[in-house]
Amino acid sequence: MAVIRPAIAVAAKFTASPIIPISPSKISTVAHSDATRTRTDGTSVLTPISSNTAAELPLLDVDFCGECMPLDQSDVVDRWKHVFTLFRPHASDLGNLRQRAEEFFPVIDPILEKYDIPDDFRYVPLAESGLRPKAVSRAGAAGYWQLMPGTARELGLKVTSRIDERFNVHKATEAACRYLRKLYDQLGSWSLVAAAYNAGPSYLKNQLRRDAHRDYYRMTLPRETRYYLYRVLLYKEVLSRPNDYSSFLSPAPRTAFQPWPMAELRRAA
Repeated sequence: MAVIRPAIAVAAKFTASPIIPISPSKISTVAHSDATRTRTDGTSVLTPISSNTAAELPLLDVDFCGECMPLDQSDVVDRWKHVFTLFRPHASDLGNLRQRAEEFFPVIDPILEKYDIPDDFRYVPLAESGLRPKAVSRAGAAGYWQLMPGTARELGLKVTSRIDERFNVHKATEAACRYLRKLYDQLGSWSLVAAAYNAGPSYLKNQLRRDAHRDYYRMTLPRETRYYLYRVLLYKEVLSRPNDYSSFLSPAPRTAFQPWPMAELRRAA
């Protein structure tokens, strides 16, 4: 089958600088030394620096369809922090995303149940299309589930110049669930199903023949697929228990000496 591509690609790894706690007794010293700058006329001006530091991402127990994310592996933690770091500047849109999800989930949940697909796959369309019904990727994937034309036709959907059932939420979800069920019957692991949905079943099967294990988190995969499940799980976490991540997702204070890393984010987009 044709590869199903997501609308949003994951970018290069971003490594944040370590956060070093500063005791209250040192805050005034830091502010008065580092914040002092000299004007052109020779006089000094003091620019206050906020004593707040960015919050660390809480590492909570996370699972996908009962398969736990192995947070005892440092590379897994790095990827998990990476997707949250990229999402953080867009956290202000979480309310709108939640509203779209509240309208979307009641439509697709009964279809997932019909095909015995775990609830966690309700978050796949968020990673694929941001729940935008008319989303179309540069590769030609379309709709909530970002189905490629060839894949959609093989799954029984009409895709012509006049009719494109990938934009019909009921029919597209039925088709996606048939596809997911078929992948699970072949692979026997829901995390591998998610990887195959992104990279394509042929690629994943070939990779499984070369790998000594069947663990998504340890497999050698393309960059986009390597981060794919993390992105799905990010949406699950921020929508199902937002309060647990509120301190990390709250905007960090902007000062002259703590600018938003816009250049880095552009390179990572």
